[in-house]
Amino acid sequence: MAVCRICSGELELRVRGNGAAVTAAHFSPSAHLVGQHGDLLGCVECGTIQQPVLPQGAALHALYREMRDDDYLAEEAGRRATAKRLLDLIAAHRPDGRLLDVGCGHGLLLDEARKRGYETVGLELSRSNARHAREALGLDVREVPLEAFEHATNGDAPGAFDAIVLADVIEHLDDPVAAIDQCAALLRPGGVLCVVTPDPASLTAKVAGKRWWGYLPAHTVLLPRRTLRELISAAGLVISDDVPFKRTFAAKRWVGGLAERLPAGESLAALADRLPPVQLSLSLGDERVILAHRTPVTPAAEPLLRHTNGRAPIHVVLPAYRAVRTIPDVVAQMPKDAADHALLIDDASPDETTTVALLHGLDVLRHPANRGYGGSQKTGYTRALRDGAAVIVMVHADNQYDPGLVADMAEPILAGDADVVIGSRLLVDRAVAGGMPRWKWVGNRLLTGIENAVFGVRFSEYHTGYRAFSADFLRSVPFLRNSDDFVFDQEIFAQMLARGARVVEIPIPTRYFHEASSVDLVTSLRYAFKTLWVLARFRLDRRWTLLRRPAAWLSARDD
Repeated sequence: MAVCRICSGELELRVRGNGAAVTAAHFSPSAHLVGQHGDLLGCVECGTIQQPVLPQGAALHALYREMRDDDYLAEEAGRRATAKRLLDLIAAHRPDGRLLDVGCGHGLLLDEARKRGYETVGLELSRSNARHAREALGLDVREVPLEAFEHATNGDAPGAFDAIVLADVIEHLDDPVAAIDQCAALLRPGGVLCVVTPDPASLTAKVAGKRWWGYLPAHTVLLPRRTLRELISAAGLVISDDVPFKRTFAAKRWVGGLAERLPAGESLAALADRLPPVQLSLSLGDERVILAHRTPVTPAAEPLLRHTNGRAPIHVVLPAYRAVRTIPDVVAQMPKDAADHALLIDDASPDETTTVALLHGLDVLRHPANRGYGGSQKTGYTRALRDGAAVIVMVHADNQYDPGLVADMAEPILAGDADVVIGSRLLVDRAVAGGMPRWKWVGNRLLTGIENAVFGVRFSEYHTGYRAFSADFLRSVPFLRNSDDFVFDQEIFAQMLARGARVVEIPIPTRYFHEASSVDLVTSLRYAFKTLWVLARFRLDRRWTLLRRPAAWLSARDD
């Protein structure tokens, strides 16, 4: 039985191919004829679409070396405009430095980057493309595959680049996971990786069906957007941007491409030939530009916590945004022997949250852009798992939950009695007396009742942010596919129950004050509707990607 090359899940036929032998001509970027691919199989776990009939390794590289695309430069103006937009996104974070373009083609993006002052290097297997880049544009382009790049060149050891571009490339590789890991290693601290690839889970792809343009003979692996984000984050990178990819082509090219995808597109093809030479910039909604950063942890000069007693490592993760006024109280209340490491995730706060956290003994990982509460959890849990944590406790940096209970939260997991521990304000219900607004108490009770009915369990509360997880549980669920906002908490609850996790509740006090309770009614209603959507998906869609196995194994490693 064929298995997924990403997560080892089971593969099933999605689109029947034509069975024809693949040649170098099929790999031309301008070759978009419908149905020329082999059988396309989809993974039931991570959703990746794969074309197993394609060769791998050296045999695949040999086809690309012979590939040429004589029509590519007919759209040079549009392709340069597209490259400039990508460079604008990159320059917002890294406006200069060394830039590597993997699969650089004829070198147009590299040429535009060089004009902006970047020091550029390109990788391109096609002899024809690489020759044009070197001879016509005078670029440093090397005919080696990414996996051999580090060993085939001098001076390009890990940490050599400020920016790496993987645009329309990762879908052509036979090992995308290794490619992402290698790019992460090649980045300098603070460096940015730019990935563009077709999304087979997009609405456009689903509507187009087997005639979707992404189903090409040259595409080895097509990664759904959630799975791609998961793999990027698991490599230790922090995502900052995820925006639609807009291409620029001549109107004739757009209309002619549409004619190719339609069963009877002759009339459109005739129209395309009569169109004036105007450029159109469009997004089809089936490609995204994802920017991710190699974001280092800044260690505190005097760490608040140290591993001293030989127990399994307990790591505290503190999501934070504008937490300058509350961090000192959180630190003052956290017992120094309750855990072994404390990492604050600063979600690009506009104030001095990072500075204050470091002064009070917390290590800090600062997001390059605001990602949201769920995004901060994903960053913190990923980092803790990579750093070898056995138990991870989330403590809000806004002081809404008692940091003095960290050891109590971790104890059931250390004792082997639980996979997840929930700190509940309603197990012993003194929430209103503790300051919870009555409308929030009513909403919490109502949603909790609905969730218990849908999930078929009886918990006192689902909407607390005080939680502890075993590392084994977090590794067993694809939490990196979850939302970046507050509904992350409900999605991971669905994952707990789908995995049959042992969940223990312990009572915690309620604390409500301005800095800890800034969520207004509109935000709460939006959160409630998103929670109901999670419940509907859990109940009705057993193939929901959030309930499948993770695509990445988050093992402890050194960066």
